[in-house]
Amino acid sequence: MRTRRLLLVRHGETDWNAEGRIQGMLDVPLNALGLAQARVAGDELARTVDVASVVCSDLVRTRETAKPLIAATGFGIAFDARIRERHFGVLQGRTYAEWRTEDAAGMARYHAGDPDYGPEGGETARAFLERCVNAITDMVTACDEKTLILVTHGGVVSSMYRHSQGLGFHSERTWSVPNASISEWRVAYRDDAPVFYCERIGDERHWLRQDERRKTNDETVDVIGQG
Repeated sequence: MRTRRLLLVRHGETDWNAEGRIQGMLDVPLNALGLAQARVAGDELARTVDVASVVCSDLVRTRETAKPLIAATGFGIAFDARIRERHFGVLQGRTYAEWRTEDAAGMARYHAGDPDYGPEGGETARAFLERCVNAITDMVTACDEKTLILVTHGGVVSSMYRHSQGLGFHSERTWSVPNASISEWRVAYRDDAPVFYCERIGDERHWLRQDERRKTNDETVDVIGQG
């Protein structure tokens, strides 16, 4: 049995996401919104996936995101440090505004897509992409279920998207990967090597539907309260 479907789930929101603070490989837990997003993403996957293998980044924000999925499905789960977020070295813990002030040249190289730029003590874009693609290729090859779910980070999802779309490091970023969004690839095989075809990127419709239902319920409660 070969894996034919690859789903990448970004972790829910953390306070550092909300603050615009660089997390990288530091351990930051989900905030209240992130925990709610994780529950909704878990429910969506439980509703749409019958059987799957699950591999999760070993950082706390991804572990917390995976918990509702595992509770809802009973799927087995493994943890793998290879699908952690990019290591941002000395920039980890700083805000993007602080980065701009302290190292405007480095930020410019980052936004320009310089594949060989890496902050002091951190990974270059090239090394990060290679880590992500190699790890995910290994996981797909080793998986014995038709569906593989990875609970991971925005940078990992974007790296996989660049790889599958054949986009260079300097290509303009025209996509987004919101917190707790789901991205999907169809997996085919050429000479026994997996080839990835992206079918959706950064899909957050499950959360938007839930948020809309919540707003509708709140409005109903408000009307009842006025009676």
